[in-house]
Amino acid sequence: MRLFSADKYKGEKNYINNQRTYEILRTILLFALSAAVYLIGYLTTHSNKNLLTIVAVLGCLPAAKSAVNMIMFLRFKSCNKVVADEIETNISGLVNAFDRVFTSYEKNYPIAHCAVKSGSIICFTEKDGFPEEDFYKHLNTYLKAENHKDLTIKVFTDKQKYIERLNAMKELSSNGNEEAIMNVILSITL
Repeated sequence: MRLFSADKYKGEKNYINNQRTYEILRTILLFALSAAVYLIGYLTTHSNKNLLTIVAVLGCLPAAKSAVNMIMFLRFKSCNKVVADEIETNISGLVNAFDRVFTSYEKNYPIAHCAVKSGSIICFTEKDGFPEEDFYKHLNTYLKAENHKDLTIKVFTDKQKYIERLNAMKELSSNGNEEAIMNVILSITL
């Protein structure tokens, strides 16, 4: 099932690396299916002028869409395994997600891990020179559209400071909307 819908796997550790494999397989499968339909039509009628040629050409549309997804997954990588393991030991009680890539028309924002609790969203990125201000504007646009306002968003590039903040967040009381905020994040990311 993951070959055709990865929604329930979004946010898992090593998601991007795992999903990349499925995207490649799906793209190959869809193009092979279109080629097979075309060949069946050609071999049975000995001409391109048949209904199966039209079906094969139309079958290239989902294959092309899958190729675009595959290219997006090829561009990014999962959180470093050692870092991910260390983060994973410090996230109990937090709504969190690994391997999120926020996409916009201008830029892409790769986030290795994010966590939500009590009106705070914290993110960890392994990318040097991360454009924080642009990211805040981008994320706030979508959160405000879903009626999530007055949230504190912070991006960390230092792993140790991020883990310290994760542990501090565990002490905060929940305000009950963490799952809704994470659903917005999961829906707008790769």
